[in-house]
Amino acid sequence: MTGLLQSTLWQRLSQSHQRADMQGKLAALDQVQAVIEFDLQGHVLTANDNFLRTMGYSAEQIIGQHHRMFVDEETRASAEYAQFWQRLAAGLHDSGRYRRINSQGEDVWLQASYNPIFDSQGQPRKVIKYATDITEQQQHEDDARGQLQAIAKVQAIIEFALDGTILHANELFLRTTGYALSEIVGKHHRIFMPPGEAQSPAYRTFWERLAQGRHDAGQYQRMGKNGKPIWIEASYNPILD
Repeated sequence: MTGLLQSTLWQRLSQSHQRADMQGKLAALDQVQAVIEFDLQGHVLTANDNFLRTMGYSAEQIIGQHHRMFVDEETRASAEYAQFWQRLAAGLHDSGRYRRINSQGEDVWLQASYNPIFDSQGQPRKVIKYATDITEQQQHEDDARGQLQAIAKVQAIIEFALDGTILHANELFLRTTGYALSEIVGKHHRIFMPPGEAQSPAYRTFWERLAQGRHDAGQYQRMGKNGKPIWIEASYNPILD
C-alpha cells in the first residue's frame, strides 16, 4: 500500500509540474504575443491586452462580435473567407501574414497562426490566434517594392546567380539587347560579352569580385542579339542575405 501511495503521489506531483510548466509557457506567450480566442463560428471569446492595444479596442467592444469586424468588406463577403472559418471549425490550422483593420479603419498587418483547440474526444471546441504586429515591417517592404517597381519602369534590369547565370530580366533590358526572356534565362552573362573578353582573366576576376559581395559600376561595352554592340552605363549590385 505504501508503494502504491508513493506512486500515486509521484504521478500527481508530476502532473502538477506539467500543468505549471504549461501555464508558465502560456503566460510567457501572453506577455509577448497578441492573443485572441474565438468559438468555431468566429465569435470573439477573449482577447489579451496586447491584442486590444494592437487593434485599438476594449474587451467590451469585441467580445461576442464576429471576427469579420477585423477584415475589410471585400474579404468579409468572399468565398475564401467563409472557407477559412470552415477549415478552422474542421480542426485545420492556418498561419501566415494577414491584413486586418483596426478600430480606426487603418490597416494592421499580423504574422499570425489560428490554432484549433480540441476537447478530450478530439473534437474542435475553439480557435486561438497568436499574432505579432508587423505593420511597420510591411510598410517598409511595400515602400521598397514600390521603389523597385518605379525603377523598373525606367531602368534596364537583369538578375544573375553568383556564378553569372541569368535568372531574370525586365522588359527594358530585353528591348535594349534584342533578346526574348526565354533566350537568356539559364545562360551565362558571357553571351553579352565582346568576342575574346569572356575568356579573359579580367572577366573571371569581375565575377569573382561580385560573388564576394563587391559592387561594380561604370561604362561597359556589351553585345546584343546578333552581335550588335551596346554601350551601357550600369552598376552590378550584389544582393546580400
